Amino acid sequence: MNARFKNFISSASASKLAFDSSIESVRCALQDTLDSIEPPTAVPSPAKTGWLKGYLSYPWVLICSLVPSLKELF
Repeated sequence: MNARFKNFISSASASKLAFDSSIESVRCALQDTLDSIEPPTAVPSPAKTGWLKGYLSYPWVLICSLVPSLKELF
């Protein structure tokens, strides 16, 4: 092999090592940042529909039960 090709290979190897070390430093910095952040606490909120509790919370239940009874009255 000629000296120019060997120089090209050694330059590529040095560039790869520099890239790997920079990636590792970024990975460590991100991990340190993630370790320093407290995870948010999730507070479960009950589902509210604005209607009655239980099965009557669905508006279609009220409509299907009230419409026939109102229809019989009129």
